[in-house]
Amino acid sequence: MITPILSYMKTNKSYYLTQDGIYRPKLELLRIIVNLVPLAMPILILTLIILFNTSIAYAATGPTSTDFEESSTWTTGEKMPTPRTELLADAIGQKIYAIGGVDFSKGGRGQLSIVEIYDTKKNEWITSAEPLPQAIDHSAAVAYNGKIYVAGGYLEGKVPTDKLFIYDSKKDEWVEGKPLPSPRGALTAEFINGTLYAVGGLNSSQIPVNTNEAYDPETNTWTTRAPMPTARHHLASAVIDGKLFAMGGRILGDGVPSEDMDALLTNFNRNEMYDPETDTWIVKQPMFDKRSGFAATSANGQIYVFGGQGVEKTLDSVEKYNPATNKWTFEPSMPSERMGLEAVTVDNKIYTIGGQIPTDSGLVALDLNEIFNLKNQNDENKNK
Repeated sequence: MITPILSYMKTNKSYYLTQDGIYRPKLELLRIIVNLVPLAMPILILTLIILFNTSIAYAATGPTSTDFEESSTWTTGEKMPTPRTELLADAIGQKIYAIGGVDFSKGGRGQLSIVEIYDTKKNEWITSAEPLPQAIDHSAAVAYNGKIYVAGGYLEGKVPTDKLFIYDSKKDEWVEGKPLPSPRGALTAEFINGTLYAVGGLNSSQIPVNTNEAYDPETNTWTTRAPMPTARHHLASAVIDGKLFAMGGRILGDGVPSEDMDALLTNFNRNEMYDPETDTWIVKQPMFDKRSGFAATSANGQIYVFGGQGVEKTLDSVEKYNPATNKWTFEPSMPSERMGLEAVTVDNKIYTIGGQIPTDSGLVALDLNEIFNLKNQNDENKNK
């Protein structure tokens, strides 16, 4: 509105010069301004409304203040005897079994076959367990009926394997199960109602796959199930109410061709749910952060994801997913950012162990054991 008035002043000389050298509008111009203001007000108000609504729309695309929860806390447990990343881990009773992985300080790729057991009650590690029959990393380990099933993974030279190793915690010994139908590394696996589901990963051609294969330990046989909607590797998973949730992961890296995709699209925040009863997949609400090489676990009917490799950064963020509401919220961040870690739930605590961080001198494997103490469920119910 100011520009037309100034133009009018110059064209019609509707001003006079004071003794102080200041241009003052004549009375005629003042009348024009008074008449223009009421006409301009609706336009001004409409502009402000549009700007306000636009701001709200953009703000709604990201996390809001209600997407953050600060009631759970972090503490530190006894560190692993052996630093390592891309390890495998799960719990039997009160003990966590840390299996295989990579320790860069060992030279070469530093692949490991060792098994170290963490007693969560005593806060101490046991190093006398029988090692894996061969060194493996980027595998998937799942505990079931007192045994730990280690499916697939990488052998020396990042060669995917079809091996299935089974550890009997009572006998402290390993046996081999029937191999996977196809070699895969950087996959994920879960047990649901007595069946092991091995999902995603990289095949022997270093190509991401959406493969979903099911193993029956009673018959020692594999069957092919409905493929995951998104082919990917370095994903993570968790189980709630008999459903498998496959989250995150990536399609580039590890020598995989870019297929003309932008480097920023390498990571996913996708969340796809598999129902074994109907053999179908459903796409659910994605995570806030796009991440791969992260850890996931379930506790109290919720799914928690930790750290990982973000888009051009290493993450320390923690997200919680509620399948009942199909909603994600942020939880307190990990004390240490890292990727290639594992997360295991025992009672009301989640133990995040191992991992790696990039440094100026290269990748460094970690011996960390940081414990996420979950919010007391009674307190949560009081706040509802």
